[in-house]
Amino acid sequence: MSLKRKHGGAKNEEESRTLVARVHALEQNVLSSHQHLNDIVEIQDIAASDDGEAAFTAATALGRIYAALWAKGLLQRAKTDTADAAAQQVGDWLRDQYRKYTAQLRAQLAHSEAPVQVAALRLLLQMLDKEGTALGAFPSEGFQEVVAAVLGGARSSEHLLRALAESYVNSYDDLRLHFYRSVARLASPDYDPFAGRGRRHVRGEPVSPAFVQNAHVVLGQVRVREAGAALWVAQVASQNKSQGPSQSKSQGGAALSAAAHTRAFSEAWLAFLRLPLTPDIFKQVLLTIHKRVIPHMGDAKQLMDFLSSAYEAGGAVSLLALNGLFTLISEHNLNYPQFYEKLYALLDRNLFHVKYRARFFRLLEVFLASSHLPAYLIAAFAKRLARLALFAPPAGAVTAVAMVYNLLKQHPSCMVLIHRMPEYDAATGEEIVSSDDDPYDAAEPSPAKSCALQSSLWELETLQHHYYPNIATLARIFNEPFHKPQFQLEDFLDHTYATFFDSDTLRKPKKAPALATQPPAGLTRAGDALGDFMAF
Repeated sequence: MSLKRKHGGAKNEEESRTLVARVHALEQNVLSSHQHLNDIVEIQDIAASDDGEAAFTAATALGRIYAALWAKGLLQRAKTDTADAAAQQVGDWLRDQYRKYTAQLRAQLAHSEAPVQVAALRLLLQMLDKEGTALGAFPSEGFQEVVAAVLGGARSSEHLLRALAESYVNSYDDLRLHFYRSVARLASPDYDPFAGRGRRHVRGEPVSPAFVQNAHVVLGQVRVREAGAALWVAQVASQNKSQGPSQSKSQGGAALSAAAHTRAFSEAWLAFLRLPLTPDIFKQVLLTIHKRVIPHMGDAKQLMDFLSSAYEAGGAVSLLALNGLFTLISEHNLNYPQFYEKLYALLDRNLFHVKYRARFFRLLEVFLASSHLPAYLIAAFAKRLARLALFAPPAGAVTAVAMVYNLLKQHPSCMVLIHRMPEYDAATGEEIVSSDDDPYDAAEPSPAKSCALQSSLWELETLQHHYYPNIATLARIFNEPFHKPQFQLEDFLDHTYATFFDSDTLRKPKKAPALATQPPAGLTRAGDALGDFMAF
């Protein structure tokens, strides 16, 4: 079946108009009398043809036909065994034709053109609306098949994924709830959203890379539930109001429950995070997990294993996991005793060359702001930053110097690092000069054993002679009394070689530079060997 609204190559325009007229006539026959139900087969054959205009017309006509059949109850199974055998046989046949129709629509979700995919999605969800209204319950299995076809399709377009998220899931509470449940079922082999009812949904085949990619896209576009949202299968809600509490809950009342949405959201994300994520998707999840996922989880501590593993991975992944892990520690009382040791290990030369350098320093400022942190810990971070500033590019060195100044301002107990008094000989009164090395052990992974508090920030003296004048000027602030306020770290995080070059070239000099006033008479002076060689 093709839903393209254009002429097929195998039929001319006249034949296409004939087929369209035939579809309309067959539709009227089916809707007017049950004696013409067999005409559905011919309409479905036209819908599967290569004629784009006729196929689209047939597909939409079938949608209207099956909507009418659901409304009349002809597609519902008989509730008793005493029903007419002929009627049961007709019902079975109609349901079989309906399944073929929805299967054809799901196949169109993999069409090469995005408008065709979106049109097929619209027809499928319209059928689910009619089915749910007739049955008085949300058709969760049919909706899961649609979600599986959209997310699992390697050819699912950006327009199709956006249509599913924005036009449907974000707009209707029941679609949002069952979308989360469907993702959890499809991504996890042992997820059971109906715990206690003996139902089990087992995934028989591994999840495809396309499913991982598409699920991440749609999950990122789906917003959390807002009060007052509508229901796609609206009649289910009205029927539930007239039934008892147990019946209402079993027939879709969970769509109106905030607790049910929270649980479904949590299960969907937990199942998704267990999938084999690509490095790019893994980093994108870590970038936003503290804002888009953790605040809406039923129990955010369930993300502890995921974030801890990411934090211990090292490199850029560890930097990205910092925000989510710190959110669990500060807001959800997660006990992570080695947090600062691993944070200390992230401070290396590579830090000043990674993409997420600014993000790391923003978080580092937050992590080290507490006045309850021990002095040895702050001293270790200050010493490590000062040491790294010696080898860092100018953009990184200026950030490190500003960070050290702020640490000393926030933690006066570490001022000994720049005000350590020398020792004097009691007999002669002369200063004792020690030949020992710096007691700070840069290779020690534990801040408590690095002996940073017994050292000094001699690196700042070295930085006062930096080749870049701006850094040398900034480092001289440690020679002055600490009366100035803390630096706004944001003013230093976005510096690069380009910004330094622009600031230096655009700066107006206070004094004109000295220039040669006597123009040279030639390229060489008289008597030079090079001048004699170039004489023609």
